[in-house]
Amino acid sequence: MRILPAFSVLLLPLLLSAGAEAQVNTPAPEPAQDIGAPTAVSTGQVDFGFRGTAYGDNSDEARYQRYRDLRNGPFVEGFRWGKNDDRALWAVRATNVGYRDQQYSAEYNRFGKVRASFDFNQIPLFFSEVTRTAYTTTSPGVLGLGSLPSQVQSGAATTAIYDANATPFDLRLKRTIADFRMVYSATEHLDFSASFKNTDKNGEQPWAGTFGFSDAVELAVPVDTRTSEVGVAAEWIGSRGQARVGYDGSFFSNDVSTLVWANPLRSADSPTAGPAQGRMALWPDSNLNSGSLSGSMRFGRAGQATAYLSLGSLSQNDALIPFTINAQLASPPLDRTTADASAQIVATSFSYTTRATSTVWLSTRFRSYDFDNNTPVFNVGQTVNYDTSLATLNHGTSPFSFNRKLFDVDTSWSPSSAAAFRAGYTYEGVEQSFRTFDTTHDNRLKLSADALGIRLFTLRAQYEYSHRTGTGLDEQSLDDIGEQTSLRQFDLSNRDQHRFSTIAIVPVKAVSLNGSVFVGRDTRPDSGFGLLTNDSNGFSLGADYVPNTAVSLGASYEFEKYKTLQKSRQADPGPQFEDPTRDWTTTGRDSAHTFLASADLLKLWPKTDVRFAYDFVHAESSYIYGLTVDTTLPPVEQLPDIFNKRNRLTADVRYMLSERVGLGLEYWYEKFTVDDFAFNPETLNTVSQPSFISLQSTYLPYTANTFWARITVKW
Repeated sequence: MRILPAFSVLLLPLLLSAGAEAQVNTPAPEPAQDIGAPTAVSTGQVDFGFRGTAYGDNSDEARYQRYRDLRNGPFVEGFRWGKNDDRALWAVRATNVGYRDQQYSAEYNRFGKVRASFDFNQIPLFFSEVTRTAYTTTSPGVLGLGSLPSQVQSGAATTAIYDANATPFDLRLKRTIADFRMVYSATEHLDFSASFKNTDKNGEQPWAGTFGFSDAVELAVPVDTRTSEVGVAAEWIGSRGQARVGYDGSFFSNDVSTLVWANPLRSADSPTAGPAQGRMALWPDSNLNSGSLSGSMRFGRAGQATAYLSLGSLSQNDALIPFTINAQLASPPLDRTTADASAQIVATSFSYTTRATSTVWLSTRFRSYDFDNNTPVFNVGQTVNYDTSLATLNHGTSPFSFNRKLFDVDTSWSPSSAAAFRAGYTYEGVEQSFRTFDTTHDNRLKLSADALGIRLFTLRAQYEYSHRTGTGLDEQSLDDIGEQTSLRQFDLSNRDQHRFSTIAIVPVKAVSLNGSVFVGRDTRPDSGFGLLTNDSNGFSLGADYVPNTAVSLGASYEFEKYKTLQKSRQADPGPQFEDPTRDWTTTGRDSAHTFLASADLLKLWPKTDVRFAYDFVHAESSYIYGLTVDTTLPPVEQLPDIFNKRNRLTADVRYMLSERVGLGLEYWYEKFTVDDFAFNPETLNTVSQPSFISLQSTYLPYTANTFWARITVKW
């Protein structure tokens, strides 16, 4: 544990000071009249104690922790301090001090003048503790295998040598976020604001590289990136409206921009057998700058109009890597040495809301987003296939641009306090370059009805229908890449969508019952291949019992089911390409059961709070392959079903020895079971898999018990 450095970070926000983000948009009270020194009130609280986690045999500790740090040891978890008087407010918070998921924040509010906040937050991501690899880092972004490939190439060893030489390691990533915000009120109506946010990501994450279908590798790719975001704005607020002008910038940089890894089958370059190394570009540096104007105005008591305009520029100019790393091949010349990528972005939004009568409400909104890609075409005369041979391409890149427009109109009619009816229409039009459809049009209708408090019964029913069509179909673009011309991409294909849902609530004295049902049907009538249907349905039941302020009990159950149908054809160019007897389908089925229960017993016994919670989730998935009746394809071997199940129980008891000192015990129990044919330990039982070298990252079950013993001190 690193407690002292953590508190050092905590002191920095105190010097910078900070104002709660929630208060930024809240009008500050007028300063009190100066009638002498204000009376300051200071309060604080801290939770500290010891935490321990015990695991069952062969448990996946990484999956249990994932985005948190539950190591054994002392903790300072709930430090809070605040001080306020008639003129200002100060507040400091700290959580999980010294651990990988530590958080610190500080706030300052000089009422009516300055509001500021600073937050420091670390978010760990624990991928796996059972990963193994024979790769070692020889320099940032360069992964080697030593002399092992030469032994494999000479025949002195098989690829099993990589399993024998693989060492275990923890595959982790950590995100560190520092966020500073400030608002200065120059006058009663004019505010200036500034913000700065920096996000660092460091560690490793799973990655993959390949030298062909029979020579692939899994890698732990290094991550060392940062994103810096800055914003400044001026806002004027009047009695009937407001206006805002602002600038926002986002700047991404990557210290490891290229990944190079050793070929496990070769130690020397060959013009036919392949290279001794692979190479790929990682995330490039990029910049986004945008300026915005926005405002709103009220009309009488019933209407309000808002408008927003943003102009942005996106750029990226990283150096381009050659076509091949194979020194035995003459790499074709690049059309240019850097990406020279840029785009102009224009975003707008306009809305008008009014209460036409005492029972009728109307709202309209228009939004647009124009992404104009100005990247020059990159011409490719020759390319390199699998780092083994030159190939003539004579083709250029296709810079992708799109323009999206969205129009909404909604109206609501409330003939009485017990009923409300609502109708809405939405049109979405998307124009894009280099897609099979130049333009898609999506028309949606929404209807809902609410019955409120009718004989202790509340009901809401909602229906939504969507009809999407595309124009400017370019079947030739599919034919050019060897696809079936009746294939339709799921996000562009013509589609009819129906959605119906209803929810009912029945409060009876101390008991409240609720239930809901939803049904969804998607069809794509013009898709010959690809996604054809997508259906969903489910229901939920729940009950709450609150007889008094000391007792609160609740339980709920939810069931969800999803089904998809996709169609494809297994065919090589030639006569097979048009042969329907080579068609096959995939039916996907997913279902989930979720049960939740909770009990809060507050001061049911003197000075004691007791809380229990339990949740259970069981999900299953299956993929069923089908063939035509007259199929000419070989028989299909079906894949086994996939499932996972989680049980989680928490119990928390707090007892106050006095108004300022309390004791607490907390317990978490969690059990997770999983069966996935692709990531089972039985499947990935060695690093040296057929056709690829793996990290041996598997899906494992776990059983975990976490205990807290805490002391709470208030002042």
